[in-house]
Amino acid sequence: MFVDAKALPRGATVRSDVCIVGAGPAGIAVATALRHCGLKVTLLESGGLDEDHAARGQPASTSVFDGHQGIWTTRRFGGNANRWLVDAGTGANHLRLTTLSAVDFEARPWLPDSAWPLSIAELAPFYARAQQWFELPPWHYGPGYWEGADAPRLPLQGSGLRTSMFHFADKEVVLSGQRELIGASRDITCYYNATAARLQLDASSGRVRAVHALAQPGHALVFEADTIVLAQGGLATPQLLLASDDVLADGIGNQHGLVGRYFMDHPLVFGGTFTPSSRKLIDRMALYDLRRVDGTSAMGHLQLTDATLRGEPSVNLSTILFPRRSMSRRREIGFRASQRVREALRRKQLPRKRDLVAAALGVDGVLQQYNDRLRRPISHLGVGGWSRQGEPSHRLDHFEVLHQVEQPPRYDNRVRLGQERDDLGNRLIEIQWRWHDQDIALVHRSQDIVARELARSGLGTFHIRRPMEIKTTSTTHFLGTTRMHDDPRSGVVDREGRVHGVENLYVTGSSVFPSGGYANPTLTIVALSLRLAERIRNEASVAAPLIDLPSGTRRAPIG
Repeated sequence: MFVDAKALPRGATVRSDVCIVGAGPAGIAVATALRHCGLKVTLLESGGLDEDHAARGQPASTSVFDGHQGIWTTRRFGGNANRWLVDAGTGANHLRLTTLSAVDFEARPWLPDSAWPLSIAELAPFYARAQQWFELPPWHYGPGYWEGADAPRLPLQGSGLRTSMFHFADKEVVLSGQRELIGASRDITCYYNATAARLQLDASSGRVRAVHALAQPGHALVFEADTIVLAQGGLATPQLLLASDDVLADGIGNQHGLVGRYFMDHPLVFGGTFTPSSRKLIDRMALYDLRRVDGTSAMGHLQLTDATLRGEPSVNLSTILFPRRSMSRRREIGFRASQRVREALRRKQLPRKRDLVAAALGVDGVLQQYNDRLRRPISHLGVGGWSRQGEPSHRLDHFEVLHQVEQPPRYDNRVRLGQERDDLGNRLIEIQWRWHDQDIALVHRSQDIVARELARSGLGTFHIRRPMEIKTTSTTHFLGTTRMHDDPRSGVVDREGRVHGVENLYVTGSSVFPSGGYANPTLTIVALSLRLAERIRNEASVAAPLIDLPSGTRRAPIG
């Protein structure tokens, strides 16, 4: 069921077996996996249920990534699921899904602190369950299931490069389907408009007794539970741990100063252009378009093989191909500049003067591109369909290359509490986040390998854009700030997601990733959350949840 926390009396205490903080995909997955097992579950959502209950504001007051950039989150039931906007050709917005690679879980000498305490084999059963959770068919992330006579994989020679697949899930699976399950459940109560402010740690037992939350300024609530799960993502989770400093001065889980450290994201990089050796090859690349196969939307892309990533200093990245027709260099520079101007304005920033000048000088290229898009929608990260528009080679002659890039874990990339406060009085966070020269060199090396393998296979030429051009520094994949490691000196949580030194406090979601590969993280987030739910089901005791009201008010059971 759903309850507006504002309707609870001030000072009320809600008791349950499990309290989950955060109603995005991670928290929702834990909650719904705990149905029908005798446990009473409380799920806290900072925002509301619908669009008119939008976020109170962004939690980041300062962000540094070679300059300033605003960081936005979505405070609303479903979390970032509300922002999934891929048009998969079904009339609904979708999310891009793929697994991490096996090598992403392993130690690589040129990426210190990148290894997970888990292997992909340990997570594989939960990836399969996550597919089911998203109402998708079985786990097929190789090309074999998806290719056909009209959509073969590229004939890559050697062992450096391979074809992998993205799946696309309807966001309404989360926003409507899972919401209906919770609404009909007598085991789960979701309190919305309930912003967690701090955790109450019992110093003598080493357990968290309660989550202290605010429904609005001055409207305090207490949520007690035997097991507490933080599922707020890579920004709000460290924010809450650091703000819980009444017993431990540095915050909970921060005895080695690691909460908020190793912050990562997935920057998008314009890689350059790929010109096929034969223009007719474009007609045989439908596998790399976003298309429907047996009722499921999928899209091919290129990635480095695990053997390459183990053997050559590099980072993982996807190579996504979008067909284009050529423009003069002046027009292309103008169009690229116009995109950067638009992105700056979207973020409420002043565009760079050189971009304004370049866009003006190449205005005919800008107009050509937008005219083409009006006549025939152009493919990009959010839209496919180019392979279904006649013979593509008649109008298209090359591919634009976009990379989603692994950012190496760096100790000095971090989230910490700032001095500014939100309207509830909670301290906002500051983000320190930048590329290192070595990070850029590793991206260059990975691009060189892609170019080498395409040329070796006789498929064409990858013209790499140098210096590296970043389309966006953030895909809002906030990773790594409560990293997973068996040694408390190297991580905030253990392999089960339990906070080191706190018996009943768990974290799930993107913040526990020690490294992030290039893969969109949501499938892994849900897999980890289902794994944690299984552990809680096996270990937690059952108790009847009660609401304790302020003195003199009758106590009433939930549900």
